[in-house]
Amino acid sequence: MPVLRQIALNNNAGAFVNILATGTPRVLEFMEDEAAATQGLQVKGPLDGFNTTNVFSFGSEPITIPNILRYPAAGPILGVPAQGQVGAFNFRAADKLLSARSNGASGTTLRFIENE
Repeated sequence: MPVLRQIALNNNAGAFVNILATGTPRVLEFMEDEAAATQGLQVKGPLDGFNTTNVFSFGSEPITIPNILRYPAAGPILGVPAQGQVGAFNFRAADKLLSARSNGASGTTLRFIENE
């Protein structure tokens, strides 16, 4: 079942905002929210270990990971949510799915969907 979240992002001089798993998604879909003027996104993704900053303009959205043409039904699990209680011996933190920030001088909002 898809989970939609609206996430506030910093401007292009601010820190990247880490987006953590809340379920066990196989497909991620994200785009800049269009409620205000769009500026584009700077995104670091899991496919290269969060190393490369990719810039997406308004016209190139929404972005889907992985490519749904390659994994049409059920691709690999991209992350899992936090498990156990903080401080317990078996605690496991949630996996990072994406790091993002605005491509403009002011912050923006990211529309983020996790599909299981």
